[in-house]
Amino acid sequence: MQNIEGQVQSEMFAKMFMAAPKVEMKELNNLFFELCYKACNLKCKHCYIEKNPYKQEKDFIPVEKIKAALLQTKSEKLSSIYLTGGEPLMHPDFNTILRMCLKFSNVTVMSNGYLINDKKARFLRKIDDENNFETIYRISIDHFDELKNDEIRGRGSFRKAMSAILNLAKYEFNPIISVCNYYQESQKDLFEGFYTLFKKYNFEIENINLKIMPYFEKNTNCEPIESFDFDVEKLDCYNSRILSANGVYSCPALSNDFRARSGSDMSNYSKRTFLDTNICAKCIKHFSKNQVNDWM
Repeated sequence: MQNIEGQVQSEMFAKMFMAAPKVEMKELNNLFFELCYKACNLKCKHCYIEKNPYKQEKDFIPVEKIKAALLQTKSEKLSSIYLTGGEPLMHPDFNTILRMCLKFSNVTVMSNGYLINDKKARFLRKIDDENNFETIYRISIDHFDELKNDEIRGRGSFRKAMSAILNLAKYEFNPIISVCNYYQESQKDLFEGFYTLFKKYNFEIENINLKIMPYFEKNTNCEPIESFDFDVEKLDCYNSRILSANGVYSCPALSNDFRARSGSDMSNYSKRTFLDTNICAKCIKHFSKNQVNDWM
């Protein structure tokens, strides 16, 4: 009996002190700018960012910090820049930041669409036409059923997002619908539902227009990573970094988490990442099932 108990204890200690898998970034392809962290006009149930429900916080990244990062990564092999938040369009200098980024790479704006009316979409088209690179807009809608979506994202969010998508399409953008699969439905059912929805508005979506992300319950734990048998090239930390007002982090989902901190700015960031968080375990567990994960 003592031998069995000793063996169990040894296994427990081995798991506790087992080195976490590490990822070495070969080159920087995707650069995320977190224009704000908690500043947002929605309070979605599934958001990984903890917000104060009683007040709006303003935590915008300085424009100078973004300008410096663009110059510091000029020699990198950037293929995409992502503007995220919070709600990035709430940044008072959003237009300036977008213009700056379009001088270096294609830019994807990840938004809930709340602030994209007809006038704004027309102005965004003007900015896009001034540059050689392309702007892509990813608008968050979590379900094709208005009531189900608003149950997650708040009353009125569905109609605002739909308006944004149709306004962008009107001015010849090809918006992407970003879906968090909160109700854990089949991707086939979600695609068919959104296809039917948008066909009513003469906007026929294709696979490229729908990005379905898994829902990770932020308050549940995941088993530690015990297997190194996964494709690291699918992970954001393999070829991406995110810059927030507080520094550089290895993953958008771990922005402002000290465990994922890579440096103070893009001139001295670390290219090594240890996968030792609950989010890392959930992400890898998802990949191990050969499913499509899409943080980006």
